[in-house]
Amino acid sequence: MSRRQFLAGGGALVAASALGARHARAGDDGTALIRQWATLPEDPWAVCHGVRAMGREFTIKGGRRAVDWLLETHLASVSVNGKSCLAFPVSVEVHPNMFLKTLLEAGVPPDHAFTHQGRRRTLQEVVDGAHLLFRPREVMASANMLPWSIIAFARTTSPLPGRWTNVWGEPVDLDAVVEGALRLMEEASRPVLQAMKDDRPERAKAPVHGFTCGGTHMLYALLTAVQTGHAGRDRAQRVRELVDLMAWRLHADVGLIEAFYKPRAAEPGAYWYEVDAKLKILGHGAECLAFAVQRGLVKLQPAQQTRHRAALATLRRMLAELERRDLGEARRVNPELFRQIVGDTCHARRGLRFA
Repeated sequence: MSRRQFLAGGGALVAASALGARHARAGDDGTALIRQWATLPEDPWAVCHGVRAMGREFTIKGGRRAVDWLLETHLASVSVNGKSCLAFPVSVEVHPNMFLKTLLEAGVPPDHAFTHQGRRRTLQEVVDGAHLLFRPREVMASANMLPWSIIAFARTTSPLPGRWTNVWGEPVDLDAVVEGALRLMEEASRPVLQAMKDDRPERAKAPVHGFTCGGTHMLYALLTAVQTGHAGRDRAQRVRELVDLMAWRLHADVGLIEAFYKPRAAEPGAYWYEVDAKLKILGHGAECLAFAVQRGLVKLQPAQQTRHRAALATLRRMLAELERRDLGEARRVNPELFRQIVGDTCHARRGLRFA
């Protein structure tokens, strides 16, 4: 069953994988797990997460640099309206522009050259393709389609004018896209914000919990937009309020997860689902707070700093335990659950690295 099915309380387990028992070397930041499981060429999504965790010099099994392998092996040429654009297929990267924004954040420069289908190309051509293929009217209502594109565009588009025309001849206004994303995040977070204001535990999942990785990707995208100058009139303050909420959620969401799984502890795979749910919010949340603090976007208050330190300590303990266990067990429970644990470990390491 998928994570969503488990959280809904139904479904049957996926057929067991034939993977044998393998253990990563013990540690406390996930590096051993990443080097073991995010380096396998059969899963480019995991490899890209390895770049997220380890940086642009990360290599896959066999020693090839992951950045070049992704660009030369998984990039596609897309023809639209008589124009050819370079892009990663969503079937590979899952979220539009996830691979591109990861390469940009890893410090791969726009003039980075690689060979694609026998031609010498550059990363700038992938950036240009992303701009041309972006259609706001198709994605603006979906919070799970926006964050990665916002990050890529915010890093490669000047706030003034912040506009371009896509391959269909449609105008794109990045400021309007960022503002729309912020409003989606604010609206979806209202029940959690009310719980924080009331100083009470979360009692149920809020709409924001249905965003990819609990809305952490959206928050990171909004932070990136503000940091790169796409701040609008009052956007910086509104995003700071969401950071305050994320600092609170590091504790509150874990409590919500524990309350859900406690009566389900005996169900098959429950341990692994609970671990990944916690790993997801703590790891991605740590990334958001590290970015916000490091870039001078927020200054955490003493109580928030205490909560943040406690979350990081919990995260290190969880990763140390995971590295002592056989992750193949999670894969036998559900291959997608296993994959999520690998990806979430990558985000956690990055959050710890920059904390």
